[in-house]
Amino acid sequence: MPVRFADGFSCKQMRYISSTFELSDHSHGAVRLNRIIRSSRHTKLVLGKFAICLSIASLCSVISEKETFADGDPIVRIDTTKGPIFCRVFRSAVPMTSSNFLEIASTGFYSGKIFHRIENWCIQGGDPNGNGTGAYTDPNTGAPRYINLEINRNLHHTGGTLAMARSNAPNSASCQFYITKCPMYQLDGKYAIFGRVVGGMDAVMAMRRGDVIQNVSIVQSQPQQQGQSGGSGQRQPQRGRNTPQVPYEPPSEIPDSNF
Repeated sequence: MPVRFADGFSCKQMRYISSTFELSDHSHGAVRLNRIIRSSRHTKLVLGKFAICLSIASLCSVISEKETFADGDPIVRIDTTKGPIFCRVFRSAVPMTSSNFLEIASTGFYSGKIFHRIENWCIQGGDPNGNGTGAYTDPNTGAPRYINLEINRNLHHTGGTLAMARSNAPNSASCQFYITKCPMYQLDGKYAIFGRVVGGMDAVMAMRRGDVIQNVSIVQSQPQQQGQSGGSGQRQPQRGRNTPQVPYEPPSEIPDSNF
């Protein structure tokens, strides 16, 4: 049941209100707001109502983020030529996608792979071909592994989001991932979010095409419990049908992608 407040607005509606005013942070929001209401006859009323909406929207964001964190969620360290990136993997919120990523990472697959795609809004890597067309080969079958699209509606494309890249086919994610540099809420519900950067955003922002993933290591956020990770007790990835090799990336029509 969504959280609702006395004025009848839900968390989702509050996020819409804040995005309507193009708020990237409170200071920029204030500047934008001043421009919008400068000619208003009811400046005080507008300011008061918007301040309440902004506060509630911020509260909703905090509530949503806290709901995604669980005690057993591991921290993944991605060592790169620009420095380490630390990500919390939402194993409890998106078990299938997280299981796939953690399993692949534990094999050392990502070592030596590059970030082949750098945009104003994201970095993308983990492709064995280095050009956006590759997939992970399942050692048990000898065939490319693809997983079904797993969406958790409580997760959103804020800055520092870790998600699976895929082709236009929904069930075509394999091993490639991307990290957002800024909010990209238009991707919500279309790509599988499975983690969030908790340290090392400076490395994300400094990344350039061709920079290398040196190693991916899994660090538990607390002592591992029996059956939590690395084998028994973990939900296995649900495999999708094999799909042709096509670029695995978020859509190119995003305005600031420079495509």
